[in-house]
Amino acid sequence: MEVLDSGHQYLLTSLDGGDPITLTFVKRDDPPEKYPGNVGHYPGTQIQEVLRALIDRAIYVNNQIPCNETEDAITHLRSALWLLEKRHLNRHEGNGSPLLENIENIPFCLKCGHIDCFCEEGGTL
Repeated sequence: MEVLDSGHQYLLTSLDGGDPITLTFVKRDDPPEKYPGNVGHYPGTQIQEVLRALIDRAIYVNNQIPCNETEDAITHLRSALWLLEKRHLNRHEGNGSPLLENIENIPFCLKCGHIDCFCEEGGTL
């Protein structure tokens, strides 16, 4: 893994002779007080979406050759996703708590990427 833009862009190693893969997280800079330290902006994904992919991959691999460690990893990946969504709720003084079970399948806002949206024009996927 090589850092291209700390916190936002990474070059990931590809196995079996493939070219490196760029993982790009969304970078926003407006308003500046909401994104301190960011200079410039570009589209990308967010941690939650990568966790959804990792959960799906871990479930797939576990279906091939089941083991307790992979099942534990799935639980921890779901917990990480839950914690990020709980952080979002806390930052916006939201009530409640996201569900942990199958959290990766709960619809989310296409603007902010969160399960419980506080965007004015947010729509879910």
